[in-house]
Amino acid sequence: MDAKEITDALATVKDSYFNKDIITLGYVKGMTIGSDTLRFSLRLPAPLMPNHDELAQKCQEALKDVADIGKVEIKKDWQVQRLPSLNAPNTPNSLKGVKNIIAIASGKGGVGKSTVTVCIAEAFANAGAKVGILDIDVYGPSIPNMVGLGDHQLGGSQQGVLEPVEAHGMKIMSMGFLANKDTPVVWRGPIASQLVQQFLGGVDWGELDYLFVDMPPGTGDIQLTLSQAVPLTGAVIVTTPQEVAHTIAEKGLRMFQQVKIPILGIIENMAGFTPPGSDEIYHIFGEGGGSSAAEEFDLPLLGKISIKQELREAMDTGKFVDDDNIKAIASLIAVEAMAVVTNEELSPFAPQEMNLANNGQTLIIKWQDNVEHVISAFNVRYMCPCAHCVDEITGVKLIKEEDIPANVRIIESAPVGRYGVRFSFDDPSPGAGAGIFTFSLLRKMGEEAVEKASFDV
Repeated sequence: MDAKEITDALATVKDSYFNKDIITLGYVKGMTIGSDTLRFSLRLPAPLMPNHDELAQKCQEALKDVADIGKVEIKKDWQVQRLPSLNAPNTPNSLKGVKNIIAIASGKGGVGKSTVTVCIAEAFANAGAKVGILDIDVYGPSIPNMVGLGDHQLGGSQQGVLEPVEAHGMKIMSMGFLANKDTPVVWRGPIASQLVQQFLGGVDWGELDYLFVDMPPGTGDIQLTLSQAVPLTGAVIVTTPQEVAHTIAEKGLRMFQQVKIPILGIIENMAGFTPPGSDEIYHIFGEGGGSSAAEEFDLPLLGKISIKQELREAMDTGKFVDDDNIKAIASLIAVEAMAVVTNEELSPFAPQEMNLANNGQTLIIKWQDNVEHVISAFNVRYMCPCAHCVDEITGVKLIKEEDIPANVRIIESAPVGRYGVRFSFDDPSPGAGAGIFTFSLLRKMGEEAVEKASFDV
């Protein structure tokens, strides 16, 4: 058996999700060639991959024609890859061991979003992944009850760090652990947003393959805080079959699109009811809401979850749910999340490096496609998109060039989610440090700077 011939044969096996061969994708690990046996691991970058068996079989077939091939032993393995954006220096230390953050969201309440979060997270945990759930539905936290921790109360934190509670093989943190269940939470948006930031930065999550975030319904302060505080691998939108739920779900879809968070797909919950002892399905909430939204936005319909008494009882009593349909949905989420992680570094509209030069008067950006742009701090300050600098209704610039010091400096930068960055300037005017510069805006500014420099020459 010749190593090159073996590698060439395996290079003909392609992963249909990426249309690339398994050698290029780095799936083949730990190959050993014995006198009569070939051994290697087929290590995919996520659990629950539906094509794992298929790829292993294709490897066996591809190797049949290799000269003197003996027995082929393939170990099926997986190792979750980390979202590259999470390697940013401003990622909270508590998230340094977290590889993917996935938001479970909806446009309205009452669609069973928390139930979906628990069921999906349990499917990943049951597959062997290290899983956490962060319940930031601060006004109606229901995750504790669903995992059998309804009466649990957190004690004091150790040096400002909260320890998540373990249940069903997962790490759980919820507002429900902090507040008395008989006392309503009456908080304004900014206070709720501060709690979200504390949960992200002040909880000892340890090593996690996936942190699932149960979002509150709607598109308010909490959703925006999460999307800006840390890079998300993606969001899953939960809706119900009726038209009104589909329409409201669109708001959540558009919000995530606006802040450049990938939408992994749509789950249609409460998709029909089958009474115990019957095979007949009653569509008590209508049909097709999830399918319509998926088609309209060209997104995957990850699956449909029907109303089942055993599922309801499991959530009420905090018992583990083992459901083949939910496993299939979790499998598709794993695929979509893996695709986001794998493709992120291929995007030119994400900085590879961002540095300051000339005592902060020059911004240098190197993009993922190795294009480098040099932009003056003066120009960055002048292009600030915040409400102090641009009229939000008319789009007319409020800031004038003469208002900006000629030697203005950028003194600090902080990434905002996965779509932009906020700069702080030594300029004392109200707009300094308020604007969020999207990567697409910075790219455009860099290209315009190149064009201007070429023209000046």
